[in-house]
Amino acid sequence: MKDSYSCVVEPAGLDRSFDLHRAAYERIFARLGLPAIAVQASSGSMGGSTSVEFMSPSEAGEDLVVRCPGCDYAANTEKATSALPVVVDGPGPDVPERFDTPEARTIEELTRRHDVPAERQIKTLVYVVDGRLTLILVRGDHNLVEQKLIDTLAATAVRPATAEEIQATLGASPGSLGAVGVTGLPVLADEALRSRTDMTTGANTDGVHLRGVSVERDIAVQCWADLREVTAGEPCPRCGTPLEVVVTIEVGHIFKLGRKYTETLGVSVLGPDGGRVVPIMGSYGIGVERALASIVETHHDEKGIVWPVSVAPFEVAVVVLGGSDEKVAETAESLYRRLRGERVDVLMDDRDERPGVKFRDVELIGIPYRITVGARGLAGGTVEVTTRATGETRAVPVAEAAEHVRKLLTAAV
Repeated sequence: MKDSYSCVVEPAGLDRSFDLHRAAYERIFARLGLPAIAVQASSGSMGGSTSVEFMSPSEAGEDLVVRCPGCDYAANTEKATSALPVVVDGPGPDVPERFDTPEARTIEELTRRHDVPAERQIKTLVYVVDGRLTLILVRGDHNLVEQKLIDTLAATAVRPATAEEIQATLGASPGSLGAVGVTGLPVLADEALRSRTDMTTGANTDGVHLRGVSVERDIAVQCWADLREVTAGEPCPRCGTPLEVVVTIEVGHIFKLGRKYTETLGVSVLGPDGGRVVPIMGSYGIGVERALASIVETHHDEKGIVWPVSVAPFEVAVVVLGGSDEKVAETAESLYRRLRGERVDVLMDDRDERPGVKFRDVELIGIPYRITVGARGLAGGTVEVTTRATGETRAVPVAEAAEHVRKLLTAAV
């Protein structure tokens, strides 16, 4: 991990340092050949604000990014939101009605057995938040994002409650839970449930549900927040275009730490007026190993890796065909030494192997350029220069080969 920190005395200084780091990181990833998307993100346990992650699209990734193809909106699923269409419900009954659901313990079973659409159900999740049992409500067809819950409550310890804890407190098993009539426990609800009426939820009695529930009339919600996971196709919160969800690898993360750690450690410095000031910090990191893995995921083909010149372990491979031929060996050695003298990272393959084996090894490793030196080419005064990314091969006069490759390298960086 490559880490950087800034420490300044004024918020304006933090803003400037943050913007400079962001611009520098964008240049770094561009030079690495990484299509890194800058997205809104959660700062997680480190705390702070204005968090931006750099995410590289890859099917081998472990993170999901929500982005809009119609504007520049992009966010990690831990932070992403969308503009759900307004739902107009019927008024429903004056009070919720109980009905038996003995074989319906999931959202799907309630839909299948009792014809209650998932979007008209209230999913009740029970978590232990900083030691206190808490009810979390989301729409039946939505999923909770735990990081959003943590960020909303500024919680330090969050975990799902056990079945035993739920039974002891609510008197029912998971699958029949609800928040109607619940007092003495914190109740948080996702914004998608605000003003909803004629909904269905568990009755806190095994095998029984309630229908005709008006969320704000029947449930004592203490906190409304964006808690749900955004899915592909939902409208962008900025322009309304259907959103995409992309699998990515996180390669960088920058955020404003604020005074969390300087206050904790009792750090202070002299300000411009001579008084003591607690510095404001920023944190900036690049995952070096992740970046390398992302480059390989982005730059490869059926033959192997295709390294961008800026990060290739070797920029050029001099492949010798027929090393027992004195002229071939001398020409290859001369090209190798000249390129080394011009500070080119060059590898020479003079093994006693078939040409096909040598070519496949260079392709597998992903060296950007290959100079092939063989008796047939030298008979015409040339060597072959092959570009790994395109497979293009050109015959170049021996005297011009080193300069030709140097120009290719300069143009590629």
